[in-house]
Amino acid sequence: MTEPVSRTNWGAVTVAALGVVLAALDMTIVAVALPSIGAEFGVSPSAVQWVLLAYSLPLVALSVPAGRWFDRAGALPAFLLATAGFGVTSLLIAVAPTFGVLLAGRALQGVFGSLVGVVSLPIVARAARPEHRARAMGLVLTLIPVSGVAGPVAGGWLAEAFGWRSVFAVNLPIVVVTLWLARRVIPGGGGLPRPDAGLLREAAVLGSASVALFGALHFAGVDAWWFTGLLALAVALTAVWARTAGARPLLTLVRRREIALALGAMAGVTTGVGALHFVMPYLFADLLRASPSTIGLALLSVSAAMAVTSPIAGALADRIGKVPVALAGTVVALGGLLCLLLVGPDARLVDVAWPLAVVGVGNGLFAGPNSAAVLEDTPPSLLGTSSGAATLVRTLGFSLGPAIGALTWTTTFDGFHTGILVLAVVGAVSVALTAPARRSTLAT
Repeated sequence: MTEPVSRTNWGAVTVAALGVVLAALDMTIVAVALPSIGAEFGVSPSAVQWVLLAYSLPLVALSVPAGRWFDRAGALPAFLLATAGFGVTSLLIAVAPTFGVLLAGRALQGVFGSLVGVVSLPIVARAARPEHRARAMGLVLTLIPVSGVAGPVAGGWLAEAFGWRSVFAVNLPIVVVTLWLARRVIPGGGGLPRPDAGLLREAAVLGSASVALFGALHFAGVDAWWFTGLLALAVALTAVWARTAGARPLLTLVRRREIALALGAMAGVTTGVGALHFVMPYLFADLLRASPSTIGLALLSVSAAMAVTSPIAGALADRIGKVPVALAGTVVALGGLLCLLLVGPDARLVDVAWPLAVVGVGNGLFAGPNSAAVLEDTPPSLLGTSSGAATLVRTLGFSLGPAIGALTWTTTFDGFHTGILVLAVVGAVSVALTAPARRSTLAT
């Protein structure tokens, strides 16, 4: 259980939210600038995609080691280090003279982005009173999908108006403001422990497993031998990591039934949302012949519904309990997915937007209460590890989702409906994982 505070520090919650926006925005804001980057440096599209992967890989590889490191660090110095490092690497990318320097800067930016993500949620958990914790978590976690949708829009405008380098330079004023505010509202204390050799080995093993996993996803549905081999390598490396001393804090956490169930449900929901964001643009473009602006508007309904619902979900969770609200979210999201089975050749924008909005409502009900429940069941000494595990699960879910969407997609409505049924099964698993936690809560 996290230690209660006398009053909620909403300033610290807001600053942590700014940090989350920085890290989440840079996952998608860069996408529209990739053609310009490739043209300036004369590299192929297959090489340019590493601008995205170089950022994503550290998020997966370092989430758990960074969480363990944060368990021994002070909240304020760790947040300042993560945010300042993010700003410095953004500047490095913005002035990069070669593609190699850009990739190196992008990988370092992913390292600090991972730190920002891991540090922010424990700061929120410690800053909020128990009766405000779900509301605070909902506020912060809502910004992740909202940033994901806003990223391409902001990136497109910046790249067109000022060039691709502005997509990275825009981080600098946000970083300066965040650092200035953090020193005033986040409690000080603690230091910055030097990462030991065990942490570095752990990061290397998990990093190699991440490369193998992303490689397997690349070959999914394309080459069965490469897919199977790389997936087996990822599993083997993960098994090696699980036998190390560094894995013990996380394994201790997931042996707690409530935490294991909550993380499993989180994996299901994020995988479903990731797959949905992959499949829906193809539905609009290939089957409904809609314009890109229409596609963006339809997908905006998911994030908009989540943004509206999350504060309400947080208030409900703080009043009646976190697990019941999270369970309601999984049920509502599953209902929205099933409503997409009604979409046919004559569908209009509104016919697709309202089921997506229902999915967004479900996700809004689920995300904040679910994460708050995970951190609430975590001992104070393991908050960083718990946050790292949640960050890892969310990142893997959003990464695996598009791969599942690609495997199920065919350019027919029957294929679309098959894909939705697969996602509905994933959603049903999330319901099944959340329901036992609900019974456990009632029992206590």
